[in-house]
Amino acid sequence: MEISVEKIEGSTDVKYFYDSYTVHVGNHRILTVVTYCEITAGKWLKHAKKANNSKSLSKTLVVGFSVERQKDYYSRYGLLEFPYELLHICIGSHCLLYHLNNLDNYKPPKFLAHFLSDPEVIVVGMGIKDKSSHLEKDFQVKIKNAVDLNELAVKGMKRDELDLGRYDLDRLAKAVLGKHMDVLRPGRKIEWFKRKRPYYHSPELNDEKVMFTTADAYLCYRIGSQLFDMIHGKASSAIAAAAAVAAAAKSRKNKKMKKGKKNKK
Repeated sequence: MEISVEKIEGSTDVKYFYDSYTVHVGNHRILTVVTYCEITAGKWLKHAKKANNSKSLSKTLVVGFSVERQKDYYSRYGLLEFPYELLHICIGSHCLLYHLNNLDNYKPPKFLAHFLSDPEVIVVGMGIKDKSSHLEKDFQVKIKNAVDLNELAVKGMKRDELDLGRYDLDRLAKAVLGKHMDVLRPGRKIEWFKRKRPYYHSPELNDEKVMFTTADAYLCYRIGSQLFDMIHGKASSAIAAAAAVAAAAKSRKNKKMKKGKKNKK
């Protein structure tokens, strides 16, 4: 599947500190905004929610989500858990890349805390529970409805022979959305930044970083939406489906714990 990125000329805003891009993932066009400005990010969320709601009667909003650090740091005792630096949100054909490492003393952004705590927002992603836990610990931002895509795929596809609980994002995309959803990734590490701009507090993300990060957030959104449709047939049942997935995951975990105790005996 071909993906491409193009910066929208004249979209850079010095006052509100953002850049805009058009990213194509196959035949799908995504508008991506990159910013570290809370005002800009808050306006983006309002616009994206309004655009999504205009296409559906459902009050439930499915959101593709992830967070990441530029690199992991280790000591002789193991991995050091530094706060996340970049947050990705995808709603339909709109994507937001928000810099977290510019927050003063890791003060929680109000727009983000309010949005992710909304009971009608379903946040889907890979390894979402661990990421949610660290986000709450470092930024006091809690995700009300966090749904792991691997667990959702196990329930939605009912294909035990595929071991969907262990799939990475690319394999999951092909399994759920079709073999054509195959992202060709470079065989090297993607650099995050270009040269620092004098009027910005933060350097500009590389176009390649914007492209692949947008593609990943979009795939999370598409996979989550497709799986919810598989389970209940309509987005309005997404909250019930999310609760069912969480209950099923908890049940599997309890069974493993009981089995482990029996083996010890």
